[in-house]
Amino acid sequence: MMLTTSTPERPPILAFAPHPWWNHWLSRQQLLSRLGQRGWKVIYSFGPLNVWHRHTPQWRQASWLGWLEARDHVQVDHPGRLPPLWPKFPAWDRQVIRHHAARMLNGLHQKTPRPIAFLFHPTFEPWLPWLNPTHVVYHVFDAYRMMETWTPAKAAMEQRLIERADLITTSSRGMAETLPWGGDRRARILNNGADSRRFLAADGCPCPDDLAAIPHPRIGYVGSINPKLDLEMVLTLSHQRPDWQWVFIGPVYMNGLTTRDEQSRQLWQQCLQRSNIHWLDRKSLEEMPAYLNHLDVHAICYLIARDQHGLKEDWVVHGYPTKLHECLATGRPVVAAAQQVIVDEFQHVVRIAETTIQWEQAIADALADRGAGTVDQRRTVALANTWEARVDQLEQWLLEMIEK
Repeated sequence: MMLTTSTPERPPILAFAPHPWWNHWLSRQQLLSRLGQRGWKVIYSFGPLNVWHRHTPQWRQASWLGWLEARDHVQVDHPGRLPPLWPKFPAWDRQVIRHHAARMLNGLHQKTPRPIAFLFHPTFEPWLPWLNPTHVVYHVFDAYRMMETWTPAKAAMEQRLIERADLITTSSRGMAETLPWGGDRRARILNNGADSRRFLAADGCPCPDDLAAIPHPRIGYVGSINPKLDLEMVLTLSHQRPDWQWVFIGPVYMNGLTTRDEQSRQLWQQCLQRSNIHWLDRKSLEEMPAYLNHLDVHAICYLIARDQHGLKEDWVVHGYPTKLHECLATGRPVVAAAQQVIVDEFQHVVRIAETTIQWEQAIADALADRGAGTVDQRRTVALANTWEARVDQLEQWLLEMIEK
């Protein structure tokens, strides 16, 4: 979207999300980097370090004081060791938040207008009084309220954030429906997208060496390896179908303290001991198209928990897989768990599986060229769901918000 003489001046954006920018690329990086490329001044932060980080590589690699780095058309905050958050002392944390907010504001040019606060999680709501933004945007990328880590304190932050927000967006309709206090009625749906043409262009490219060492058929999952994966199903099928090679590409995040985290850690260790389950670690954005194009079947193998009546009650059911359209862009068959958005919108190009038996049959059908949709149909869907189209929509909403 190009500025015209009637386009209002665009305030800078101070964006906050709970993940470092340089980790696995998700919707926040995709959206914000493109806004930056279009001329919006964007500063991104995941907040101050915490005293709990002090024994981690992140703490050891940090400078004493924070600094901003220009990358991907965004100013990225590298928080320093001082001052750290210390959750045992709320009064201390309030001052740390105030200090951090001031540092973010100092990153703006003195003559720039007051910023837009763009929050990707309610835990950043306490920053708002110190940022004094012109507008507040709240983007929901998961069904936070359904997670085991949700607390009454987070609920209170979200209530205040929803009441203050000028624009609420969610990655799926299911996420919008979980919002309380009228947030469900006000939310606008901003689905995830893909750099679809990059993945189409990689068709026929050489296979990366580490993937080439793995025989066919290759059933691949690309993304964060965390407790939302159905690793028990994968482990079972690795025994039942020893000729199938499971390939996992992405960073491992299993350091949580919940029962589900512990179960997932144990299952993942068992997976790594199997000769037909392979972990290739994370790959760069530039490398990813080659890897996805040399998998035989894409498996979005999430675990969706059910209650005692068999009803889906898990936060995962409301997700919108970040890699969905990248997988479709390759033209390879896709098998996925029954997330609501896939059930509602993509069954013509994605085969849905809910049980281990269904997963086995769906993968077997995909390998026999009986997957959902054709190569052209899958790619057509991917090309209709690009990140550029998503940012066109987001930018329009932002400009409408500013004009009010």
